[in-house]
Amino acid sequence: MRAFTDAYSDYPTCQFVLVKIETDEGVVGYGEAPCTVTVGFYGETLETVVASIRNQIGPRLVGEDPLNLGRIVSIMDIVHGRAVLAKTAIDLALHDVVGKSLHIPSYVLLGGMQREHVKAACEIAIVKPEEMVKEARRLIELGFTVIKIKAGKDVEEEIRGIRAVRDAIGSKIELRVDPNAGWSRLDTLKAMRSFARDEISYVEQPLPGWDLEGLAWLRRSTGIPIMVDESVWTPHDVVKIAESEAADLINIKITKAGGLKNSLDIYTTAEAFGLPCVVGTELESCVAVGGKLQLAASLGKLPFACEFTELAFQTMAVMESLELRDGCLSVSSSPGLGLTPDMQIIQKNQVSI
Repeated sequence: MRAFTDAYSDYPTCQFVLVKIETDEGVVGYGEAPCTVTVGFYGETLETVVASIRNQIGPRLVGEDPLNLGRIVSIMDIVHGRAVLAKTAIDLALHDVVGKSLHIPSYVLLGGMQREHVKAACEIAIVKPEEMVKEARRLIELGFTVIKIKAGKDVEEEIRGIRAVRDAIGSKIELRVDPNAGWSRLDTLKAMRSFARDEISYVEQPLPGWDLEGLAWLRRSTGIPIMVDESVWTPHDVVKIAESEAADLINIKITKAGGLKNSLDIYTTAEAFGLPCVVGTELESCVAVGGKLQLAASLGKLPFACEFTELAFQTMAVMESLELRDGCLSVSSSPGLGLTPDMQIIQKNQVSI
């Protein structure tokens, strides 16, 4: 994996748990628990995800009908409520199984296709200002037209770097900023006043997830849109965000939600409050990328590009080619999630747990 750093940690390698579910009729589905971003954010690791599935969740699901997706998600919540990465892998595998069983893409299970192509955004890791410019140019060469710059460690240097990127790439490329809850209220206020000149589309989660009052204060003080990520894990969190007027947009991560079904619930709740959403990245490495595409294809309103940073920072462990065209990714109409694990890559790099 190409080196990647955010406000939480450094990520020198990508990690994931691959889950295989097989029905009594021989249909096989695959799911992925992305574990690159683990303990600091989720409190889960490769080892705990494997243990949760092997020892708690998996045995309880044997014999269940995979078509009863809602029932299975409820069972997982009862058996192991906080193991969102483990539940994500099983949820994805179930959507893959059901899609293949019914010979339909997973987006049909989520409400049907709304779009055949999903506009893609990519992130720049925390680097020095001069490296930010180089990275922005690299991403543009790869075909991205929307860039999100990571921040949250040194606000003054980050302001300079973002200004340098905007000056270097011009106004046609959309820029976003994500401090990952790493700034203070005053730091954010200073940065957002500078961003008015830099044409920043929105600032994502500048403050800790619990500080809804501070996020609301920033919205009133600056007029620059705010997206929340760390503040939203469930539909109930969306209600709190709306009632406190703490944000303008919601970042849906299937890993935080615990899978596609819960992600759709978050979207539906946000839509009811008039809050636009994007489908976010957690540096997925395998079939979860297909899950993100299937979810994005099904959402009624998707005014902003969704995040596929993984395409620019690692080798994907899937058989299919994922290529940007006009800044977009095509949504597969193959049954299930639309991506197949590359077992040669996986077995070569497999870790025994």
